[in-house]
Amino acid sequence: MATVFLALTQGGQQAFKKLVVVKLLRLDLAEDESFVQMFHDEAALLAQLNHPNVVQTYEVGIDQGRHYIAMEWLEGQPFELIRRANNVATLFPLEMQLQMLVGMLSGLHYAHELTDYDSTPLGIIHRDVTPSNVIITYDGQVKLVDFGIAKIADSLHHTQAGALKGKIRYLSPEQISKQAIDRRADIYSTG
Repeated sequence: MATVFLALTQGGQQAFKKLVVVKLLRLDLAEDESFVQMFHDEAALLAQLNHPNVVQTYEVGIDQGRHYIAMEWLEGQPFELIRRANNVATLFPLEMQLQMLVGMLSGLHYAHELTDYDSTPLGIIHRDVTPSNVIITYDGQVKLVDFGIAKIADSLHHTQAGALKGKIRYLSPEQISKQAIDRRADIYSTG
């Protein structure tokens, strides 16, 4: 749905520079209002997430007709690549593996518990909790990313009835059978 770029942002003073990730809605999809709405729904959700174990969003907007989300650059690797490239058990002691899991679950719990500004629960379900959406930074942070197919309770734009969202290998039985899901689907995917 989008193309992701690494970019350098500069502040008012030339001395201020920062690496950011810019996610651009693909031009061919920008013609379809439903994709534009999904992209902006994701951006609205991301803007509300503020937790050390969830990727941070800095800015959302449209520039020269391009819809974009500017996010935190995470210098590290997706857990999926670490898992595939090495024997995780020998690369990371059990204590470190558990610390990574706890960090990811902390960010996920935060998203599940998030409320709107009037304390109404948002009912967020990530729906794509996979090793490729958990980033381990080189300085040891654990970040949950890619809320692109997240479902918010009562959202019309995040899902269509009967639509299967997520990677088959990690879907809960309820997702596969297209039943109603809640946060437990994310916990199943984590397992």
